[in-house]
Amino acid sequence: MNETTKYTGKSTGFHATVTATLEINNNEITEVAADYQPNTVGGLAIERMKDTILAKNSVEVDAISGATFSSSAFRAAARKAYHVYTGALSPEKAIDPEVSSSLDQEGADIQTSVSKQVDTSKPQNTSPVQKPVYLTPDTKFAAEYDVIIIGGGGAGLAAAAQATSDGLSVLLCEKSGIVGGSTSYSGGVLQASSTKYQKELSHYQNDDPAKHAEYWLAAGEGSVDERLVTDLAYGAPQNIEWLSNLGIKWTSMYGNCHIPYIDDQLFADRIHVYQGGGMSGNGAVLVKALLQAATKNQTTFWYNSPAVALIKDQHNEQIAGVIVDRKGTPTKVKAKKGVVLATASIDHNPALAFKLNRQHYDDLMHKTCLSAQTNTGDGIIMGMSVGGAITGMGGCIDFDGKTGNGTDNRVPTIPLIFVNAAGKRFVCEDATYAYQYRAIFEQEKQFNAPTYMIFGQNSLDYAGSPWTEGSISKDVKNGEVAVAETLTDLSEMINIPHKALRASVDNWNQAMENSADPEFGRQTGLAKIHGPYYAYKNTATNLGAIGGLKINTDSQVLDNFDQPITGLYAAGLNAGGWLGPYYPGSGTAVSGIIHQGRKAAMHLAKI
Repeated sequence: MNETTKYTGKSTGFHATVTATLEINNNEITEVAADYQPNTVGGLAIERMKDTILAKNSVEVDAISGATFSSSAFRAAARKAYHVYTGALSPEKAIDPEVSSSLDQEGADIQTSVSKQVDTSKPQNTSPVQKPVYLTPDTKFAAEYDVIIIGGGGAGLAAAAQATSDGLSVLLCEKSGIVGGSTSYSGGVLQASSTKYQKELSHYQNDDPAKHAEYWLAAGEGSVDERLVTDLAYGAPQNIEWLSNLGIKWTSMYGNCHIPYIDDQLFADRIHVYQGGGMSGNGAVLVKALLQAATKNQTTFWYNSPAVALIKDQHNEQIAGVIVDRKGTPTKVKAKKGVVLATASIDHNPALAFKLNRQHYDDLMHKTCLSAQTNTGDGIIMGMSVGGAITGMGGCIDFDGKTGNGTDNRVPTIPLIFVNAAGKRFVCEDATYAYQYRAIFEQEKQFNAPTYMIFGQNSLDYAGSPWTEGSISKDVKNGEVAVAETLTDLSEMINIPHKALRASVDNWNQAMENSADPEFGRQTGLAKIHGPYYAYKNTATNLGAIGGLKINTDSQVLDNFDQPITGLYAAGLNAGGWLGPYYPGSGTAVSGIIHQGRKAAMHLAKI
């Protein structure tokens, strides 16, 4: 008798429990269902794995690289379900995620394991990219497309969605087994001005792209390309509508925190949040919308297929194609119109970080970089290999992952001060996060010692406090926070001169008699600090490096003479010159990623 029966297994994923349900009829898996926390990085991998299990009629399939923890958890759950079918496991044990067996002892996800540290013995070049290959009369291509896109993050997917909608044939080569890259790990928010959503969801009725551009240019401190920044500011509202047409629903707005030297009149609530977005990992919602648009228009996807070299026509200097590593086999693919590099920056390439971006290198060596492990500077190296110029190197997207200080203008900074190893205050503590962390990096390098956040017991009672009485006690116990009844005792615990620390706190408290900060221009948390006193060591969480290939407003890669390299484009964080020495606020990166991916595709459609 052929009877279809359902079997269920559960396992522990990175975010929450993952459930797999198999329908099996006469030893054939006829349906695979999954239940997992929505809008997470691993969701896309789980959906791909469901299809793979059905296609192979087996739960013994490879985990999807790029979201290994999530897909391994789903595979373990599916194995448990299958072993209920075979009788090797009881239904009760199969649905207990705590049950330990050989079925679910898989390794941690190399992308989502936030505690992973880089080997400090020697800066390694982790990119597989090789020298360019020249086109010859004997060159044989395995396939040809109008456009080849290298990298399946937000920029690559936006380029694919736009290019295919314009009728171009597109191959997207993704290094890992899943699209999304670091965009999936983001909150998915985008900055734009003068949109109908800004008018509906905020009190900013007269904002415009000119003000937005002026703000970004001021934050760039003279180091950004004015044309790129202005083009992004004016294009961002159109990108919001484009994404709306792809099914993104905008639900709320907020703004980034201030920067002391920029006129407050240039600030506005420009950060657009969509339904299901706004928190780390919610970028997967945006990725799914872009993926659906690209898939609908027949983009060809090659997964686990890193591009390793460009193919160049030595007669006309045009980029003619790409060599892709297809399961260990170098495969030549022709690009009839051009190649789009969308592989992010040098995030997990210590050798390039050491050479080009010392703040990012410092983060790699001592702290945490949360961007995709596949971001090893491949596109930047490929561009440089054919004469592409680089620009904008030096900054990174740093914030305090524990406290979230300065990340959102809706959350005030509590009464506190930052002090360096000399006990001196050195920065505006409620300025936008990456502005703070540039100063923190500089102070820590100058003194070769940590900086600290100093606050008092009364600070815990203020709105926006990242600590409660319970959580601060736990952090004191585990050594993350130091506490003392007096500043003298606290200074000894953190090895800071006690007279200098006392003077800094006294100066702050004296200024708070007038609820004003004449030294650095604080706007929130303007209150005195009272003991017992706490010290928290400032610790950066890194979301990626700033800087990349030099491009024009069509996203064409430029050489060292500012001339376009025919057939070569770069988008998003693979490109430089549109972000300055520190990240100017949430939503900027994803705005640039979408904008430049689309601009590259639009230019290619005109060729």
